[in-house]
Amino acid sequence: MPDIIYHLYQYTSNASYLVFHLYAMQKMFGRKRFANKFVYYGVPTLLFWAIYYFPQYALKHKTIPYYYYFMVLMIISLIWILFFVKEKLIHKLPYFSFHYALYKCMVTFIGSFIYQNEFNMNHDLYEYLDVLSYFFIFTTIVLFARLYMNRPLSYTLQLTTRQTVLLLFSPISFFVLFQMTDPSIKVPYEQAQTVTAFILAINIAIIYFLYSTIGEQYESRYQLGKALTETSAQLTRYRYTILIEEQARKERHELKNRYFYIQTLLREKKYEQLDAFLSEHIGELSDQFSGIKTNNVLIDHIINTKLQQAHKYHIKTYTEILIPEELLIDENRFCTILLNLLDNAIEASQKESNADIQVKMNIRNQYLVCVVKNKVSSNILENNPKFHTTKSDVKNHGLGMQIIQESVKKSNAIFDIKMEGNYFTATVMLPIEVQKIPSN
Repeated sequence: MPDIIYHLYQYTSNASYLVFHLYAMQKMFGRKRFANKFVYYGVPTLLFWAIYYFPQYALKHKTIPYYYYFMVLMIISLIWILFFVKEKLIHKLPYFSFHYALYKCMVTFIGSFIYQNEFNMNHDLYEYLDVLSYFFIFTTIVLFARLYMNRPLSYTLQLTTRQTVLLLFSPISFFVLFQMTDPSIKVPYEQAQTVTAFILAINIAIIYFLYSTIGEQYESRYQLGKALTETSAQLTRYRYTILIEEQARKERHELKNRYFYIQTLLREKKYEQLDAFLSEHIGELSDQFSGIKTNNVLIDHIINTKLQQAHKYHIKTYTEILIPEELLIDENRFCTILLNLLDNAIEASQKESNADIQVKMNIRNQYLVCVVKNKVSSNILENNPKFHTTKSDVKNHGLGMQIIQESVKKSNAIFDIKMEGNYFTATVMLPIEVQKIPSN
């Protein structure tokens, strides 16, 4: 390889690590207003060349220790991200530390094959291998930079200053360990071994601490999600109770007016009008939907709402529900299953001419058994075994069966679907928790 091309490669390759790191930090945090491209990229590059290469010329090309290269590169990079990049220094230090720790690891890895054998191989071969090693190291650093740019550390709710300091220890300690292997730094074997053991021991403790912290955060999120779900269910009960009370007030007011009207007809002895009035309203009452009442508020609300919806579509409904007032089950998951089963049955029944839906619910062998049957004109399990939606909005429909199966899995329940004559039958068996008797 011609010497001019190789020297040009050395100048550009050494500065490229600095330029790329500044580029990655700018993408992460953004440059400050007064830092234009020349100030941000050109000045540090020129400064690096001047500080790093001038001693070589001043000392007439004598060998400069390799740690001097890293020292110049890292100091300039740190100064630039400190003054010309937004955000606090504590937020920028992890990326700085991991970047140069990885770079040092890769240089040591490649150096064990190439750089340490520089004088034992053909000069041209060494130059070609040196160029190839640059592309390998640079590609690795770019891939790692993409990782932390796509998955940045969160300081808003997750990573505290103390955790950041602990996080910094690992890359800095790795950098120190590999720096001790530099031939220009002669560290006695015993001392190197002691420092290595000390650093690894602290890293083991830090890794455990960080993993335990992550576990605590996931547990907190789980508990928060659970609390939000319970609150949502409670609000649903409150809303339903308010609706019932409002409806009861309206019915009482209307009933009072009717009583006054009946009393007026009796006083005026208008018996024929009274008879017609009573006949009309008794007929209305017999036609009204009576409703299901098991004293399980959320279950009652879902069943009554869906059965009224079925009546609007002229779908006949039959119910046989016998369950206790207190059910030791995961009510939210069961109601999710029940809601989707009824939705699926109503949707399928709208396509049938003489449709009907049957809902059965009882307790059997420590299981809450829920059976929903709807009449169909064809075998759904043969024609559509995966229950693909027939609606045009595929993204927002056809998820009912998936939601049921997911809720069944989380509840350790049993779920079965089958054809029974002209009926599609879905059966869910949800285990009832055994109430623990307190010990004396």
